Amino acid sequence: MNIKIGARIKELCKLQNVTQEQLAEALGVTNQAISRWESETGYPDIEYIIPIANFFKVTANYLLDDGSNENLLKMEIGEENGGNSQIKCSFCGKSKSQVKKLLVGPDKISICNVCVSKCANKMLEH
Repeated sequence: MNIKIGARIKELCKLQNVTQEQLAEALGVTNQAISRWESETGYPDIEYIIPIANFFKVTANYLLDDGSNENLLKMEIGEENGGNSQIKCSFCGKSKSQVKKLLVGPDKISICNVCVSKCANKMLEH
């Protein structure tokens, strides 16, 4: 198992526009500690896993995932008809050009950008 928690932290900082200083301050650690985690020359103590996950609004499982389950969730943008896919969204039922196909194990779900935003907003509320 090859855990890449540092890569996850670095990715989340970039996606959420969080600096090493901001994360360090929120966790009560040094900027150097965050730098070591991101460069994977060190790992956060186990006591920081939940606070890091809570800070970024992700699960501890997401932080600790070693990538072995990547085949369980894949996202593809429908490109039939030159990128103008007529796949229907599984949530709102509308055919939109920006519908993504989510492949979750054997199941297939299609979701449009509008519904992705709505789902993300709901998740952030909790």
